[in-house]
Amino acid sequence: MEEAQQKLLDIPNEEIFEKENHNIESSGSTHCTTKHKWWYQVAIFTLLTLIGEVITSLLVSIYFTKGGKSIWLISFVQNLGFPTLLPFLFYASLNNSNNNNNNSNSQIEVIKDNQEPHICIIFLVYVVLGVLLGGVSVFDSIGLKYLQVSTYSLINTSRLGFTVVFSFSFFLDGRKLITPSIVNSVVLVTVASVILVLHNNESGEKSGGKFLLGFFSAVGGSTTYSLVLSLTEFSYRKILKGRKFIDIIEMSIYQTLVASMVILLGLFISGDWKNLIMEMEKYQLGKVYYAVILLFIAISCQLNVVASIWLVFKVNPLLSNVLNNLGALITPIFGVIFLNDKIKGLKLVVMFLAIWGFASQIYQQYLNYMEENEEIEQNSRDICEVSHN
Repeated sequence: MEEAQQKLLDIPNEEIFEKENHNIESSGSTHCTTKHKWWYQVAIFTLLTLIGEVITSLLVSIYFTKGGKSIWLISFVQNLGFPTLLPFLFYASLNNSNNNNNNSNSQIEVIKDNQEPHICIIFLVYVVLGVLLGGVSVFDSIGLKYLQVSTYSLINTSRLGFTVVFSFSFFLDGRKLITPSIVNSVVLVTVASVILVLHNNESGEKSGGKFLLGFFSAVGGSTTYSLVLSLTEFSYRKILKGRKFIDIIEMSIYQTLVASMVILLGLFISGDWKNLIMEMEKYQLGKVYYAVILLFIAISCQLNVVASIWLVFKVNPLLSNVLNNLGALITPIFGVIFLNDKIKGLKLVVMFLAIWGFASQIYQQYLNYMEENEEIEQNSRDICEVSHN
């Protein structure tokens, strides 16, 4: 025994330091790999967000311009795509069950299970978020019915300012959100929205009450959408406390399920359902295109919901809204190509201001990323100093 202890004492300090340094390097390498994986995931879900945002806006606008009239129907369709997520929920449930079985004896799992909220609280969270999401769909449908898709998309950039306000209100690192870059972005977007209201007749926009109804509906949709993102983050930080893939799928399904039920109720109460068959028969593009447009609206909108919730979970609601704003900036370009929208004069100024505001947000995200890397590097240096001492 003494010989063994002596051999341990005879190990040079350099070897100990090498082993410690190797462990630190391995930890750093693991962090880099994880960080790269995180960026790949952000890129993928950003792409899905943009696709969902652009396609949904264009198709809803096409629905109205080619003879569609039902706001309730198009709002319902925007939330009807949740069954497409059921296979993913089943797959995620199997993986989650296997992980729980492998860790069945873990004390950590037992503690976590004891901290799970009551089913009534979970139900209430999904109902509140679902009702709000249904409101977003109705507001957006009204906005796209009475506005050009380019105008509607530029108004949607106001989501950013509302997200900052709600994030600050719910204490979701709100104080960190109030930076010069973000304030600059919010001011620019606000000025752009005011210009759109004051000069709405320039590009052949609908005038009078219809334009104002569309404008304030688009603003209402932006406000409610920002509230949904902030409440989603708040719910998963303070109440549900879940960050797994299955949590994202469940949130997407239950939110849109509740929203679909609320809007379906509105569809029947309003009596719009009586005119749907006649609307489909008289649709300018024909019955087949009518059904195809509704189908792809459902799919694209669901892509946007899932991707946005994932970005809220993995980053924050502000970045999720920033990326949605990018989609709002891209949409007018496609509106010009496919819908013959006109972008000229002051609307070009508005687009420039919106792009400037988006660039300010991207710059702030870059600063946050660099600050985080500096903190990680400083922690690594501190560990090295402690190990050598």
